[in-house]
Amino acid sequence: MMNFFQFDTDENRQSLLVRAGRVALLSLLNFDLEWEKIQFIQLSDAITYKIGTSSKECFLLRIHSDRLGKEEIRSELALLQALNKSDDLTVPEGQVSRDGSYVLEMGYGRGISATMCHDDALGGGRSCKWELYG
Repeated sequence: MMNFFQFDTDENRQSLLVRAGRVALLSLLNFDLEWEKIQFIQLSDAITYKIGTSSKECFLLRIHSDRLGKEEIRSELALLQALNKSDDLTVPEGQVSRDGSYVLEMGYGRGISATMCHDDALGGGRSCKWELYG
């Protein structure tokens, strides 16, 4: 059985991005967002998408591999929340899903999870800025 996050060849990378796109769309169903646009940003230890809403807010959706456990991801979100209390920093802040959780278990029996963060830095508190990411 292939690892969900296997991307050692171009073929595996393309396959991964297709699977991750499906997980991203399923993840969005768990949040109270009227999303209009989804854009792939990057593939690293997580797969990150930028989400634009009808109210022009920006969010980051991250699909996490089993390399990080749920508690580690929660810890990262708690750190971001603490950093956001500073007037000098603007960092993404975790968003709670419809079921009250910050980390969604997305199944596949492989430890795949998803998180959503509100990101004023992407929109500057006004409207979501869209750029091409390479």
